[in-house]
Amino acid sequence: MKNINYFLIGVIPLQWLALKWSKNNSEWIETNYSQKFYPLIFKSHRFFFENIYFSFGDLIYLAAIISFIGSLIYLIKNPLNRFRNYLFQGLAYVSLIHLIFQLSWGLNYYRLPLNKALAYDLTYNETQLTKTLEKLIQTTNLLHEQLSNEDSLPVKIPYSKDTISSMIERDFLFMKQRFTIQPFIKNSLWSTILSYMGYSGYLNPLTLESHVNKNIPAFNYITTAAHEMAHQLGIAAENEANFIAFYTTINNPDPFIKFSGYSFGLKYCYADLYKLNQKKAKELIAQLKPGILKNFQEQSAFWKAYENPFEPYLKKGYDKYLKANGQALGIQSYNAMVALVIAYSKENVFDI
Repeated sequence: MKNINYFLIGVIPLQWLALKWSKNNSEWIETNYSQKFYPLIFKSHRFFFENIYFSFGDLIYLAAIISFIGSLIYLIKNPLNRFRNYLFQGLAYVSLIHLIFQLSWGLNYYRLPLNKALAYDLTYNETQLTKTLEKLIQTTNLLHEQLSNEDSLPVKIPYSKDTISSMIERDFLFMKQRFTIQPFIKNSLWSTILSYMGYSGYLNPLTLESHVNKNIPAFNYITTAAHEMAHQLGIAAENEANFIAFYTTINNPDPFIKFSGYSFGLKYCYADLYKLNQKKAKELIAQLKPGILKNFQEQSAFWKAYENPFEPYLKKGYDKYLKANGQALGIQSYNAMVALVIAYSKENVFDI
């Protein structure tokens, strides 16, 4: 066992050098890892975990937490005799987990950016942003007219969350010539904890199970499920996963899913314009039907009910994680989907 631990600690510098190389060789990562090796890894994981109705990865997290607490208690009782051994074993475990993480999914952080694969120009100006937001508002309003009896009423998603998951899985279509794997979704066993943490979903990078917080409103559940499935495709960047969630939901045949997708894109484009021109953003959002605003208010009310003093610190930790994995904007990278939405809108018509 000691020899294995020595080996794992010894390869830490090699892992660091490999990641440095990966950051500068995105085309090689794209061709050899993301398109060839990763699909094989995912399909093997899917074979074992898809048909387990609960999250196996969540149980691994629970076991890890219990093991860590037990080890910590034992260390406190025997600090002098155990500290060196625990530090030695801890470094070995960190090395092993990091190695598995990178090989099973993490190297996707260094693949070719999606905008290059799509030949999208990510530069845009306020006029282009305004035009895109206007189109999103118009389309979302039309969908609201179709799905709600009155302008002042929010759209009620008529499906259970299990049904939503099945619908998203069935119609999850995005660049089939590039992505040849079929994602799947599960509800998190720790949804209440997730709510207090402020998270809608996550991908377990060890089992490659995608999870959604089952407590969130169905209006948000739709795009969250699509976002997490995008991660299963090997899309690591949050702005790209957001864009794929937008793309797949607005192109879904079901109008309720389309409504969630267009509202999702609208929210981010509005927030971006608000930073540039508050007056114009307010003028445009005033054109939105009151019922749609109530959908957004229901979303805000849900998260407000779970606010707590620890959430900001958890978000800061996640921000550092994203930055450590090459996403310079950190948690703000979610908002960078706007550039992809604008680029998409230049070549495509928004319709219902």
